[in-house]
Amino acid sequence: MAADSGPWVSSYGDAAKATVNSDRTTITVCDLDHRDDLRFKVEFATVNPIDPKIYTVVAPQGGCSKDRTYISRIKVFKLCIGRPSFGGIAWGDCHNPVWPRP
Repeated sequence: MAADSGPWVSSYGDAAKATVNSDRTTITVCDLDHRDDLRFKVEFATVNPIDPKIYTVVAPQGGCSKDRTYISRIKVFKLCIGRPSFGGIAWGDCHNPVWPRP
């Protein structure tokens, strides 16, 4: 999915939301329900050709986490769902990628 102007959002019903701000420098992921057994993270990549890697931000149960870029812009992100498993989180499906446009 591509969007023409920001902010850009991917959500999992009322349980989670990932947002990239309009200048594509900050990404936030929120777990909106601290009572369920779902966990959420966002994976994203930037336009930085020197350091082409996937970054991950995990939302705390019932809270939000964010990250920002300083020398590049976010080019794609996706919201992923997990469940607690044996002292960790078993990450499962991810939503379709969102490609913010400048």
